[in-house]
Amino acid sequence: MTTDSRTDSRTDSRAVRDRADSTAPAADTTAPADSIAPAATGDNRFKRAADLLAAEWIKLAAVRSTWVIIALGLLGSIGTTLLLDNTTVDKWDHYEPAERAAFDPLAASFGGFALLQLAMMAVGSLTLGREYSSGLIRTTFTAAPGRRAVLAAKAAVVGCLTAGVGAAASLTAFTISQAMFSEKHFGLSVTAPGALRAIAASSLHLAGVALVGLALAGLLRHGAGAVTACFGFLFLAPLFLHGDRGWPLRVHQALMDSALRHLIVSQPDRHGPSTPAAWAVLLVTPLVLLAAAAVSAHRRDV
Repeated sequence: MTTDSRTDSRTDSRAVRDRADSTAPAADTTAPADSIAPAATGDNRFKRAADLLAAEWIKLAAVRSTWVIIALGLLGSIGTTLLLDNTTVDKWDHYEPAERAAFDPLAASFGGFALLQLAMMAVGSLTLGREYSSGLIRTTFTAAPGRRAVLAAKAAVVGCLTAGVGAAASLTAFTISQAMFSEKHFGLSVTAPGALRAIAASSLHLAGVALVGLALAGLLRHGAGAVTACFGFLFLAPLFLHGDRGWPLRVHQALMDSALRHLIVSQPDRHGPSTPAAWAVLLVTPLVLLAAAAVSAHRRDV
């Protein structure tokens, strides 16, 4: 009898403890995870972006032709500019007063930069065009499925590299040219009106040319085709789309070449765009083409 009562009491106490445990509120184990998730997500996105930029930089810098093209463009453009300036200095004493008045020492500092524009155009076009031609773009999109993110990373790397090269080349050419012109007492200082604007515009234009080439390579999916199209857009279009009134004038003012010429001269042409419009052309044109390339990459198969 005593044993049965002890067994019943143990059973009753165990049942009471079970009911108490079942009614106790459960610990909130999800709160810390919820509070950490946004920060972790942001860190992951930043890390992925940094990894993507690093990968694109490695691919661009590892190709020897990138540096060869840039070096040739720098030597050719600065060398040509200095050669033209030296000729001007040698003949300055024989110039008529009207010829001296018409000469612009600011614009002459960038007289040979067409070669550097060609080099930047090639760098931008081949950066993406060689991946499509070799089939490496499939590996790139497999490793990083976000195609628009890949294009944005390529544009950031190419834009920063070419802008830096353009700034160094523009400042160097301006400094040496004006030192040569100072021998005849018509050189300009970097603080002269329009000097910094011209250097900045030349740097921005060179970066924009490279980004236009990159965007056209994304649209055409072919490096050589992008170089050809970019050459026609940047060099041939200003020659044919030219006029002093009507739609030819409007189209001519919307071209990057016209915008650059307006910003690097001391006395802008009255048929050229306004200064704010010229800056807008240099900024917006590459962005519009890159946006079109991003849409194309997202919608089309490799």
